[in-house]
Amino acid sequence: MSQWIHGAPRVAFVSGAGSGIGLQIAKALAADGASLALFDLRLEPRVLDELRALCRQPQQRVEAFVVDITQAVEVDTAVEAAVARLGVPDFAFNSAGILRTALFTELPAETFELVVRINLIGSRNFAAGVLRHMPRGGHLVLVASLAGIIGGYTQAAYSASKFGVVGLAEVLRLEQKPRGIDVSVVCPGEIATPLLTYERQHGSKVTEALNATAGVLTVEEAVAGILDGLRRRQFMITPGLRARLLRAMARKTSGLLRWITDQTLAKALRAERR
Repeated sequence: MSQWIHGAPRVAFVSGAGSGIGLQIAKALAADGASLALFDLRLEPRVLDELRALCRQPQQRVEAFVVDITQAVEVDTAVEAAVARLGVPDFAFNSAGILRTALFTELPAETFELVVRINLIGSRNFAAGVLRHMPRGGHLVLVASLAGIIGGYTQAAYSASKFGVVGLAEVLRLEQKPRGIDVSVVCPGEIATPLLTYERQHGSKVTEALNATAGVLTVEEAVAGILDGLRRRQFMITPGLRARLLRAMARKTSGLLRWITDQTLAKALRAERR
């Protein structure tokens, strides 16, 4: 019996599928019998081979589409090509994203704009492309972040973009309901992906101390939690107990959470000065 309440997806479109969460979700979908259309700036042949090896049904296919998620026309063209090859998507998962960190006063305008274009405008472009084709019963998923609910130190661009993704998902949930399409937004804390590796190498120790409150999940732990929420078609999905508690505090006791965060920040800044 399928774990998916509406049955396993037949055709799934996944952006940011070359690594991290996108790749792990694609693997789970392939194992569940879905044909896959993968969208990314780069898709290694080994990734495609790995996904094709997971396919168990004779009708399953894995197709790759190299695309810049910030370019609406490119995304529309790639999605139309994917529909022509595989059929309309009953599941679509947007995980393309980047993280750049710095104090806001030190963050170049072009970097801020790049993060917003990839994370927010890219989410808009992917959603607009797939929703034109998605049938009743479909499921659109946008990946945001816990930083889209709780502002992150040195994460002005990232938080602004992810707050925008959460807002976009809220609107799409309402607008697509009459069409019979569900919308989910994934808001995880830190996950051991290439994004986190970049943050550890280039980011602030103060940011690391603040984010430690939510804990760090492995990709496998995070994807297991995400899949559990997706199979039940939850709207907002946050894997990890500590991250879910912080999300609840941010929405129900925001003043208390800010006080705790301020204390953690002061302690981290003192440690940094030593």
